[in-house]
Amino acid sequence: MSSFNGGGTKREEKGRNIQVVVRCRPFSTMERKSSYGVIDCDQNRKEVIVKTGGVNDKASRKTYTFDMVFGPAAKQIDVYRSVVFPILDEVFMGYNCTIFAYGQTGTGKTFTMEGERSPDGQFTWEEDPLAGIIPRTLHQIFEKLTENGTEFSVKVSLLEIYNEELFDLLSPTEDVNERLLLFDDPRNKRGVVVKGLEDVTVHNKDEVYQILERGAAKRRTASTLMNSYSSRSHSVFSVTIHMKEITLDGEELVKIGKLNLVDLAGS
Repeated sequence: MSSFNGGGTKREEKGRNIQVVVRCRPFSTMERKSSYGVIDCDQNRKEVIVKTGGVNDKASRKTYTFDMVFGPAAKQIDVYRSVVFPILDEVFMGYNCTIFAYGQTGTGKTFTMEGERSPDGQFTWEEDPLAGIIPRTLHQIFEKLTENGTEFSVKVSLLEIYNEELFDLLSPTEDVNERLLLFDDPRNKRGVVVKGLEDVTVHNKDEVYQILERGAAKRRTASTLMNSYSSRSHSVFSVTIHMKEITLDGEELVKIGKLNLVDLAGS
């Protein structure tokens, strides 16, 4: 999993590094029966130790250091607080930021990014043990902006990239094969625009799961038409926030922040 703040001036951007975060999932039941652990995670030292030889062969162990490391016991909220909290503050300031999950198929990327919907709908975003980064992010956005009394609007889009072609997972049309086109953004020399991509206005945090389920349904429909489709496609969930504030001088200030949450195809 990686995060990047894409805002700021060119000089500021050159001094920024992508933050690399590793999350190791627990063994499945089958893996627990047939395998032994080949990885140790040290969250305090931010290290992952890989045992390339036998279990007791210390000479063959390799240690890798990252910006953050989460072991198999890490909870969804732990990952969210450490990874997303700081970045969301930047989005509220009007910056463009990105978080993306990368790894092999079956390592828990989609669970980390989307999570699952708990049967008990009364959970808060902090209490829900299954909610992933996307629903928690929208929950916190509405919570914080509502508390501040800020005049705001929130729009989301869900783009899928498969075999170098673009598909809109929130499009009202039922045609799952409808392709979108990518163009250079005339207003931003370093940006691009996806023509025809549906931006859906979200009015409250409860609509988030409906949107994710709508996108997942379209993805499943496409998956039946192409073998191994979903595991070889990228999904980009983008949240754009327009915030209107009144300065101390009485002037109206509009800030636009954008957060891209990306679930990359399995490697």
